[in-house]
Amino acid sequence: MGKVYAATDFHGCGTPAKKLLAYLKEDDKLYYLGDSTDRGDDGVELFEILTSDPRVIYLMGNHEQLMLNGLKDVKKGSFGSDFRLWMSNGGQYTFKDLESEDAVKKVDNIIKKIWDMSIKEEYHSPKGHTVILEHAGFSLGCEDYRLHDPLWDREHFYDKWSDIPENQNIYLVHGHTPVQYLQFHYGYIDQPPMSEKEMELKYVWDKVPTDYWQPEIIRYCDGHKFDIDLCTIASDRVALLDLDTFEVTYFEGEE
Repeated sequence: MGKVYAATDFHGCGTPAKKLLAYLKEDDKLYYLGDSTDRGDDGVELFEILTSDPRVIYLMGNHEQLMLNGLKDVKKGSFGSDFRLWMSNGGQYTFKDLESEDAVKKVDNIIKKIWDMSIKEEYHSPKGHTVILEHAGFSLGCEDYRLHDPLWDREHFYDKWSDIPENQNIYLVHGHTPVQYLQFHYGYIDQPPMSEKEMELKYVWDKVPTDYWQPEIIRYCDGHKFDIDLCTIASDRVALLDLDTFEVTYFEGEE
C-alpha cells in the first residue's frame, strides 16, 4: 500500500505542481485541497490533470466556487457580478484558456466536475490518528459559537483545539490562507505582525516581498492544525504533507 498525502493551492503554477505529481508513486493517494486554477497560467491544465488522476481526491476550494459561479454566468450569456468577482480574484488567467473551439464542452465538463467535489474528507491513519481535510480549515469545538464556511473561513486561527480527550488524536490540514498571512499578518512563529498595507497581500502575485521566498508549512493550534498553502503564485513552491508521519517534502518551480 502506498503513502497518503495532502497538497493544495497550486493556483495555475504548473512547474512545481507537476514535479510534486511526478514524485507520487502509482499506489499513493493525494488529497488535493482545492484552488488549482486562477492567478497562474496553467490552471485549466492542472485542473484537468488533478481531476483525471485516480490517485487524487479533489476537494472544492473557494476558487472552484468562484469559477463555478463565473462559468454559470457565462453560460447564461452574462458577464455579471459572479463573473466579475471571479475575474477580480485572478480568474482571467483561467478564462483565457477556455476561449477555444471546444470551449463549451470544456466549460460543461468543469462545471460537472466541481458539482461532484467533496468539501471535507477524513483520513484515518493506520497509526491511529484522524486527519480532517478541508480547504479553509476550522477548529474542533468552534461550531457551537460561530458559523463556519469551509471554503472561505479565516476566523479560526486563534482558536484553541477542543480539550475533549478523544479529540487529542485528531488533526486538521488546510490551505486557503497562505502561511505568509499567519506568519506576518497574524504574528505566528515569533514574527512581528505587519499591516495589510505593509504586506500588500492583495497584490502579492504582482509584487513579491523578500520574506515570501521559500516559505514552509506552519503547524499550530497546539500542534493540531497544519497550514500547507505556500502562496505558490508568489513563492513558486508547493508542499506535500505525509498524513501518517506529518513529514513534508517541498517542490520548487524554476531553479
